[in-house]
Amino acid sequence: MRKLVLTTVLALGSQGAWAWQSASAPSLGDVAERTKKEREARRGKKPAPKVLTEADLKPAPPVAADAAAGSTDIATAKVPAVGTDAKPAKTDDELRAEKKKEFEKKIADQVQTMGVIHKAMEDAQNELNDPTTATQFGSRGAALRKLLDDGAVELKNAEAAIAAVEEDARRQGISVSRP
Repeated sequence: MRKLVLTTVLALGSQGAWAWQSASAPSLGDVAERTKKEREARRGKKPAPKVLTEADLKPAPPVAADAAAGSTDIATAKVPAVGTDAKPAKTDDELRAEKKKEFEKKIADQVQTMGVIHKAMEDAQNELNDPTTATQFGSRGAALRKLLDDGAVELKNAEAAIAAVEEDARRQGISVSRP
């Protein structure tokens, strides 16, 4: 009989331990249900999050002429006020035409300088070559030779300046030509 009581106590004890474990540890379904209820309770206090779409976004304001001309700081770009007599923004073609004129004026100035240098060098060389004057020797001859040397250096500098202007124009996508 003792065996029977012991077996019964053990059987009931193990069932009680199993029941105790299942009662204290909630199932996964219970946890999910409780989380869902908590989330719904929190949403009841706050409005549902708003989802933004393309239709909700406003288009960007037009870019002012200052910003289109090269200003990269949007905060300092001047936007013309509505209803004022502001000039319309220049188109890309107009801006490119202005830049082209600037580049070609710089090139024309350098070409004009080169023409003056060529004329001075030609006069100096003619004077040095003239057999009727005694300029081959003495201080006048030295001055003319120095003028020729300095003229050659100035011509190289003018050519380099023109090349720099042409390169700058090329980088900006503007074709320029020499006069």
